[in-house]
Amino acid sequence: MKNLTLIAFFSFLLLGIGSVNAQSVAHVNSNTILEALPDYIAAQTKLETEAERHQAEVERREAEMQTIWTDGQKQMEAIQDKSEAEQRALIQKLAPVQEDLQKKQQELIEYRKTAADTLNKLERDLIQPIREKVLGAIQQVGDEKQLAYIIDMATAGPSGTVLYSKGGVDITNDVKKQLGAQ
Repeated sequence: MKNLTLIAFFSFLLLGIGSVNAQSVAHVNSNTILEALPDYIAAQTKLETEAERHQAEVERREAEMQTIWTDGQKQMEAIQDKSEAEQRALIQKLAPVQEDLQKKQQELIEYRKTAADTLNKLERDLIQPIREKVLGAIQQVGDEKQLAYIIDMATAGPSGTVLYSKGGVDITNDVKKQLGAQ
């Protein structure tokens, strides 16, 4: 009976080792794939152009506010030698300018928030379908190669998820080929 138990134990052990070997592990670099796709490059270019447009508008608004502030400062410096009545009159004259400056500052804050939201939405709309296409191709290559696990080296390395990698199957080029990218 002991021999039968021992034989059964070793049989299960050998079957377990065989199934571990059958589970292939591969890796892919999704950044390399994305950077090879014309759609992704075009989307990145569009995002950069839009970000530059918003940055130029922010800079224009900041320059406008700086001009208003500088002019106000010059006027305040010019009245220091004036009488108290003249100083009060100028301060009253500058009150609407100060209010305008505060209003422009608030508008700038709102513009920056709106611009960030717009860029985030544009990025989601442009990049998400491309990422889904890449993920689909990765899954298709994984199925074709009968892989059990695929590790994305683009996100695994710096985060500490994969501490060491030697060998394995790199399917990056297979996925690029699947997507028609070079």
